[in-house]
Amino acid sequence: MGFLASQAYFVKGDEAKAYRLYQAAYKTTLMTSAGKVAFAAFCLYTDRFDRCERLLNEIENSSRSTQSDVGNAKHYRAILLWKQGNLDEAIEIMEEIHKEYTSTGTYGSLGVFYIDKAKIDGSFAERLEFMLEAYDYNESDKTIADNLGETYLNLKEYEKAKEVYSKLLETQQISPVPYYNYGRLLKAMGDNEGAKENFEKSLNCRFTRTLTITREVVEEELESL
Repeated sequence: MGFLASQAYFVKGDEAKAYRLYQAAYKTTLMTSAGKVAFAAFCLYTDRFDRCERLLNEIENSSRSTQSDVGNAKHYRAILLWKQGNLDEAIEIMEEIHKEYTSTGTYGSLGVFYIDKAKIDGSFAERLEFMLEAYDYNESDKTIADNLGETYLNLKEYEKAKEVYSKLLETQQISPVPYYNYGRLLKAMGDNEGAKENFEKSLNCRFTRTLTITREVVEEELESL
């Protein structure tokens, strides 16, 4: 049922059906910890934060959970804390996970957190080294590439940002974030037509609760042109 739930949400976009299937699988008591991780991620994407937290607690406290299950649960807990407004705590947890289980995922999530922190304290220059390290680790990852591009954008190093985004956007994106940030970059460089095109591409993508932007933010940018 977990596979069917994942297909219903990620392929068909049927959130209600996916939730019913996840719930049915959970109620059988046969759902594995890995299945609960997937269910928790779905709850995070769809703004069911209380349900997500209960699932994460179960995973972390279960003797049936593997080390990988617990590591994944901690990763999602950090994202949950971030979305709940506890950025510093989220960074602390993700930094611990990154030291123990360095991966493309931890580089990507930690980069997102660092950018959010830099928007508060202006530390983009201090975060650039981490973004370059992440890019060197896996430049093909979309989140990692977008993090580097957005950091360059905020440092007003527009040509470097454009180089990153030009490579990233050679392939179609599922997330609206890269298109949005590239639109911001083109707008800053005076290319309003290019910005409009990318904001429109962003709006044609699916928005989830775990993104750094909302549909309304993109619409406002588009209207400002």
